Amino acid sequence: MINKSIYRLAILLLVLFCAGTSPLMASGGNLASSAMSGMTEKAAGMMDKININTASIESLSQIPGLSPKIGEAIAAYRAASGDFKSVSDLINIEGIDAGLLEKIKPFLSI
Repeated sequence: MINKSIYRLAILLLVLFCAGTSPLMASGGNLASSAMSGMTEKAAGMMDKININTASIESLSQIPGLSPKIGEAIAAYRAASGDFKSVSDLINIEGIDAGLLEKIKPFLSI
């Protein structure tokens, strides 16, 4: 039996892949960006949010946009500084800028 989280991640990846090949991509950046953002939020709602204070590097690396290297940086920061007070505190992690933070927020919790 497939783990529920893996199933949800597969659906999310399918939605994101389909959005990347959508006719909306050819019609202009704003429309495509808006459509992609809405799909990402809907897909994130289908997944269990990952707690950044307890998640493993592997779990963090499954978030679209987060590499294992950034997952390691999150874990190292957490070990050195203690628990995050909010998801927005991830801005202090090297490799996470404001744009990436906005994209990954729907997938994360504290």
